[in-house]
Amino acid sequence: MMDRPSQSSSSDPEARRLFQHALDSMESDPAEAKEALRKAAALGCSDSMVLLGTILSDGDDDEKKEALEFFMKAYEAGNNMGSRNLGYCHALGRGTEKDKAEGARWYTVSAMSGNAKAQCNIGVMCEFGNGVPQDFEKAAEWYRMSAENGYSRGMTNYACLLRDGKGVRRDPEEAARWFEKSGSPRAKRLLGIMLLDGDGIPKDETRALSLLKEAAATDRKAAEILASLNEKNRGGAWPRLIQGCRRR
Repeated sequence: MMDRPSQSSSSDPEARRLFQHALDSMESDPAEAKEALRKAAALGCSDSMVLLGTILSDGDDDEKKEALEFFMKAYEAGNNMGSRNLGYCHALGRGTEKDKAEGARWYTVSAMSGNAKAQCNIGVMCEFGNGVPQDFEKAAEWYRMSAENGYSRGMTNYACLLRDGKGVRRDPEEAARWFEKSGSPRAKRLLGIMLLDGDGIPKDETRALSLLKEAAATDRKAAEILASLNEKNRGGAWPRLIQGCRRR
């Protein structure tokens, strides 16, 4: 998903007022919200440029192209959400021809300016060789930065590489720590599997089941694992299920 600012950091009181008015009007009067954002953008509010771009990107072809213009303006104003959204649009072909390499370039621009989501995005591209040459070491480095900047998905992805020893020295205990810190349903499922397996950390089936139950509400793979456990049928099917649910 694109970056979507929820508040304005503009020093202009009128720009901040218009931004907030747009947020308040978004559902009741989308046209009014867009008009307010255009006015705020004209005052130099880069957060308004980004938010307006995300709205336009859901419109027709002309609006999708206009969205790119606003993301570029936001980037030129120093907003790294603008450059990340440019990466998203190029990588997926939204408002422009699909170009994963160009998407990776813009993600990198945003990532280098500290955008944690962009750091994770370019990490994924490096891990899987998507738009850039596959490079596990670079993937691990980008994920680490994303994780240290507080992005949950970056924490989980970094933990996966630590667990598997891809691009970084294998460290199951550190992987478990990052899964724990992430706290996402996916991270809980993956940590639960580590605890069930005793994969580099002490086995703890009680804790593993607790994590899997928490994750299962929104994570289909965790629910599948629990269903298999409830059937008390681990012979053959269980290892295959774990293998299928382990990585992601």
